[in-house]
Amino acid sequence: MKVLICCESEIVLHVTGMALEAAGHQVVLEREPHALVAEAGNAAALLVDAVRAKQAPPLLRDRGFRGRALLVGDGTQEELAQKAAELKLDGAVPSSPPEDLPRRFTAALEARRRVLIVDDSEIVARLLKEELEAKGFEIQYAPDAEKATSIILKRQTRPDLILLDINMPKVDGAQFCRFVKKNEMFRSIKVVFCSGEDKQKVEKLVTECGADGYLLKDELLGKWIVDNAR
Repeated sequence: MKVLICCESEIVLHVTGMALEAAGHQVVLEREPHALVAEAGNAAALLVDAVRAKQAPPLLRDRGFRGRALLVGDGTQEELAQKAAELKLDGAVPSSPPEDLPRRFTAALEARRRVLIVDDSEIVARLLKEELEAKGFEIQYAPDAEKATSIILKRQTRPDLILLDINMPKVDGAQFCRFVKKNEMFRSIKVVFCSGEDKQKVEKLVTECGADGYLLKDELLGKWIVDNAR
């Protein structure tokens, strides 16, 4: 796994880098965020200290970084997690003791991913929720684009992935997808259409709206459920 590390402290930078490199990760170390721009596109994670936390993640996300941004530093897991939330990061990794750092890093990456289901059918949403929770995801639900917008605007509730219905009242899925994809604030969110529409229509909308992919409800949930809950 390719890991970017950006810290003001040379000690934290190199101790963290050596620990992760020893665990088999490909590590890129830099004190200045701009020096990591060329590495951003194919990196899976970014470790930053509190000094670099406000500058590095938004800069690298703007240049194609799609991984998790984690705070690294001295302190307990609880203290760092609270600080990470304040800095709008995805998690935290205590830097000490260094010999156990790879395990803590892996645990931070494997923390429950958050999925937002946006669908005006409560039946479909409930079935999707049960399926995804069984696989370890944290699930949020919005019956329409207005509620979904209020969820993604807050960093503490912002999802990693949106499963988005297409046919919804007021603002449809295509419109909402375009809104998400055109807003720099939401660059880290993946949008996947989850629809009962014809496959060709969904594929066309994926291209037109910049979505990250699609799932067909009849393949996921069965044609009878889709026909009765559309």
